[in-house]
Amino acid sequence: MGNKGILTRARIVAATADLMQRRPLRELRVAEIGAVAAVSSSTFYLYFESVADAGLAVTEEIQQATPEIMALLQSEWTHDNVMAKAKAFVQAYFAVWDRHHALLRLRNFAADEGDKRFYDARRRAVEPIHLELQSKIVGFQENVPLEQRLDPPSTVSVLLAMLERTAQVVRLPSQHKATRPRQIEAAAFIIAATIQGVLPHPGGEQPTSRSPRAKAVAS
Repeated sequence: MGNKGILTRARIVAATADLMQRRPLRELRVAEIGAVAAVSSSTFYLYFESVADAGLAVTEEIQQATPEIMALLQSEWTHDNVMAKAKAFVQAYFAVWDRHHALLRLRNFAADEGDKRFYDARRRAVEPIHLELQSKIVGFQENVPLEQRLDPPSTVSVLLAMLERTAQVVRLPSQHKATRPRQIEAAAFIIAATIQGVLPHPGGEQPTSRSPRAKAVAS
C-alpha cells in the first residue's frame, strides 16, 4: 500500500470512527462512510470487506495500555503505597474510557454478542494490563500458603470486568448520590484489597502467614 493508499484508508477509518460515536455500528452503511471519507463505495471495498471490518480497525487503534498506565503498573507497589498506586491506576484507566467511551462501548458490545474479532481486539488491548496486575498478585501473595492464594488470571479478569463496567457507570448521573471521586476511590480500594487478599483457610481459620508489610512488589 503506497502513501496515497495509506491516507485513503486512514480517511475511511476516521470517518467510521466519527460515525460510530453517534450511532451503533450495525446501523452504519458503506455509502454513508464513503460520503464522510470522500471516497466511493468501490474504493471502500478495496480496503475493507464490510462496515464491521472498518469498525474493527477503528477500535484496534485505541491504546488502552497507555504509557502512563504501564509505568504505574511496572513501578514498585508495597503494602504502604498500594492504595495510592491503585487509585492512580483507576484514574488513568478511566481517563482512557473518557476519551474513547463510545468506541470502546461499541467494541465491547460486538464482543459480547459473539464476534470473535472484536473479542480478540478487546483481549489484546488489555492483555499488558492483565499480565502486570497478575504479577502484583503473585508478588503480594508469595508468602501465603498455596491453598489460600487467589488465582491471579481469574482474579485479574474479575477486576478488569469490574473496571470496564464501572468506567461506563461513572459517566452516568447517579440516583443514589454517588460521586465520581468516591466511585474511583471504591474501585481503587477493591483493587488494592484484592491484590493483597487471600482466600479463607479451608478449615475456616484465619490466615497465619502474610507477606511482610514492608515488602516491595515489583514487576
